[in-house]
Amino acid sequence: MRLTLIRHAEAGDDAPRDESRALTIRGRKEARRVGRALGRRGVSFSLIVSSPLFRALQTAEIVAAAVDFRGRVLSSDLILPEADPKPVIAYLQSLEGERSVALVAHEPILSRVAARLIQEPSYPPLRKAEALRIRIPERSGGGPVLAGVLRWRVDPASGRRERL
Repeated sequence: MRLTLIRHAEAGDDAPRDESRALTIRGRKEARRVGRALGRRGVSFSLIVSSPLFRALQTAEIVAAAVDFRGRVLSSDLILPEADPKPVIAYLQSLEGERSVALVAHEPILSRVAARLIQEPSYPPLRKAEALRIRIPERSGGGPVLAGVLRWRVDPASGRRERL
């Protein structure tokens, strides 16, 4: 499985509740930049899962359009900002047959999931609109072995892919 972790783009602070914060104009541009960068490199997704918070859903939809994703973006409470990474890992293990998955969410959940997958004690926080690709090999009996390898990241400022 190819897993791409994408942090939501810049959001405003003008909403009455944190869950309702929308992307700023700059945030929409950042999301388009990362989506286009992924699209230029031929990245496609068989599944996109987003946090239910509005800014993450907006980012997911913009990225989905940029990579010509035809499916429905799923929403999951598993990837809320302060969530425990263990259920996320279990969810990923259940996705037998999915070849390329994107999780669009927040910090600190994304760096916690990355650390678990690469079997490190921690991973630096993803910047807003940053994408991180982790390659997770399949088990011989099917389903992913959750011991991944960092492949590359898309820099949110430049839209350039950097090998890791």
